[in-house]
Amino acid sequence: MKWARRFFSYLLDHPSAVTCSLIGLVVLQWLLSWLWLPSLSPLQWTLDVPEADRPDAFASLATGVAGVAAMVGGFAGVVVVFGLSSNDERFRQVRIKASTSLRRNWTSIVTTPLFAAFGAMGAAALATSRHETMSLWVLEGCVLLAAHGAVRLVVLLSALVKVVHASDEQIESPPEGVIRTDEFYD
Repeated sequence: MKWARRFFSYLLDHPSAVTCSLIGLVVLQWLLSWLWLPSLSPLQWTLDVPEADRPDAFASLATGVAGVAAMVGGFAGVVVVFGLSSNDERFRQVRIKASTSLRRNWTSIVTTPLFAAFGAMGAAALATSRHETMSLWVLEGCVLLAAHGAVRLVVLLSALVKVVHASDEQIESPPEGVIRTDEFYD
């Protein structure tokens, strides 16, 4: 159980390792489908789409993924600015103590979805230029990158909310012996 916590902690602190692993999984899936198991190819999952409709369908799907990834990247920017701009003492302590990990994570939650968005636009271009199979491989990687950015964003947002909550609790409950003057006016 101790190794699982260390592994999870490593994944939280090293987003680039997760990103590279996800891309590596797509490449491994491509190799396996090309060499031994063609049923692993994403093109096999789309056989119900008429061949004439595939370029438009795949381009539309890729454009949708690009939109979702761009939304995640935009929201990530808001969360990063929220974490960077707070002058609260607790936020300063968190930024000082976890500076390297926070820098990696804040950079990752912005860049990973943006790479996914631009990659998905590239997949749309591949689909419309009759490279449907390649577009699906690129699109699969983009979906994984966007999902990775979204999950990491939610984890980071949850941690920031905990910091805000602790700060609010500290403000609401002064040290013992201190009388709050606003209690007399309620």
